[in-house]
Amino acid sequence: MVVKHLFEGGPAFMSVIYAMWIVVIFIVIRFLINYFSDKKDLQKLTKQNSIILFVGSFTFLLGLTGQMIGMYHALDSVQKAGDIQLSLIAGGIRVTLIAPLYGFGLLLISSIIWFLFRNLLRK
Repeated sequence: MVVKHLFEGGPAFMSVIYAMWIVVIFIVIRFLINYFSDKKDLQKLTKQNSIILFVGSFTFLLGLTGQMIGMYHALDSVQKAGDIQLSLIAGGIRVTLIAPLYGFGLLLISSIIWFLFRNLLRK
């Protein structure tokens, strides 16, 4: 399903969104390693925590941008074709929602992680 969505949602945007998921996972692992190490650098941990939230937010905005571009091209095609079946339009709208959904999912997860890590840093 992930590979199917990569191509359906637009490889240009979806590949960047998938890369952002990997970046967040990598930064979370680095944060945990630095947090449980003997030498805690609070400034570095705070910066890593901020990056987690930024990447999640940026990914959601990137997904919305992909949706807007996809909708623009879809509506342009509808205008040129004239009379089109409603099922084709519904299918196009469904496809444009893939990138924002993946971006929103990362935003939710990164926001929760950011909140938990922020509370860890306050202790």
